[in-house]
Amino acid sequence: MRTLRVSSFGIRGFVGESLAPKVLIDFASAFATFAEGRRVLIGRDTRYSSPMIHSAVVSGLLSAGCEVIDFGICPTPIVQFSVVPMKAAGALSISGGHNPMGWNALTLIGSDGSLLSPLGGENVLDVFHAGDFRKEDWQHMGTVLNASDFTAPYFDALEKHIHVDAIRKAGFTVLIDPVGGAGCSFLEPFAARFGFSLVPINAQPSGYLAREAEPRPRSALQMASIIQRLGGHVGFVLSSDMGRMSLVTEDGEPASEEYTFAVIADHVLGRRAGTIVANCCTTRAIDDIARRRNSTVVKTPVGQAYVVSALMDEQGILGGEGSGSVALPGFSRAFDGFLMMALVLEAMAEKGKPLSEMIRGLPHYHIVKRRVLCDSRKGYRALEVLRGRLEKRGDGHADLTDGIRVDWEDGWVHARVSQTEQMIRVISEARNRAVAEQRAEETSRVIEQEV
Repeated sequence: MRTLRVSSFGIRGFVGESLAPKVLIDFASAFATFAEGRRVLIGRDTRYSSPMIHSAVVSGLLSAGCEVIDFGICPTPIVQFSVVPMKAAGALSISGGHNPMGWNALTLIGSDGSLLSPLGGENVLDVFHAGDFRKEDWQHMGTVLNASDFTAPYFDALEKHIHVDAIRKAGFTVLIDPVGGAGCSFLEPFAARFGFSLVPINAQPSGYLAREAEPRPRSALQMASIIQRLGGHVGFVLSSDMGRMSLVTEDGEPASEEYTFAVIADHVLGRRAGTIVANCCTTRAIDDIARRRNSTVVKTPVGQAYVVSALMDEQGILGGEGSGSVALPGFSRAFDGFLMMALVLEAMAEKGKPLSEMIRGLPHYHIVKRRVLCDSRKGYRALEVLRGRLEKRGDGHADLTDGIRVDWEDGWVHARVSQTEQMIRVISEARNRAVAEQRAEETSRVIEQEV
């Protein structure tokens, strides 16, 4: 059985096995108890299992007396954005995000619109494990209201942070692939607002994922093969929740998802120096960009909750991860695909350069990513063995912010137990591809021997 993944920011599992209705009802009831029976927003993606999960979650919320505002099929970042203006105690997003079909998840969102803080999440987990839920009698059950008119306020706010006129004047043709997910119905309003010609791909809402859900070069090959024929200026490949994005250039080159944050960071810091936040396994190009833009980088453990929390604490101007995610705290506390697309289009319009040229102007490293399948118990033991071997070599600087990372002058390698899947993720980056691949292979081999 595929194990249920329980963390401070939600639960994730394989539907029909670990992610069962009873678990979902209990988890929603725990969150409703944390929210003290107040207003809670809920949105979902298009996966076949999402309606079932939605019904279970709503039941748990209603039993605790919550006023549920139902956004229906809606991208997670729009739900997050709406929490504060709608004065909600929090929100729940139902979406498998970057995970394959069969998987789904329930993500916890706090009253400030960010993923629930680790402390708040631990409180929810305590209630979940104890099974001591808030319960209302028959006279005080919660209510469900369908959300309306939430799209316009969201795009109104986004426009205030983007040079929209420059994008409109550029006359871009833009290819967007939301993998049949929650963003499908929002693409045309987005295109109309920002004045570009839209070419949608895999944009019919469907529980079937027509490609790999995780945005990266491999999942962008379909778009890359047609963008030149369609006269496209840029292509955007997104996850089903609109929280991650990779890029395709006008000449049909699918860029590593690491470049999403890098392109946007170079653009934003070019206008204003400041502090940016990245997780501990994001490309070193971010450090180089910040240095040449007289800015600083703060590193965090992997995860949106950690990045956004540090953004607030450090009064940062931009945060993101190498998985293809960016947050702009002046706008929202979410990793947001619409924001990322708008910022890339703004950068192209203001600089008058195609995406391929902007990417060529960035620092370049070779990054290699591996996965070693294992459960968490064996995974953490394997990392201890890996740490011992790397420290014994003594030729690099070790960092234990999240898992283990070792830096050398020409690159680094990082290994951590995934919080969303049963695996250890290994990432190696170096100026030389052969070196990056060798370090990734050696690290993976040590882990595989232990699991």
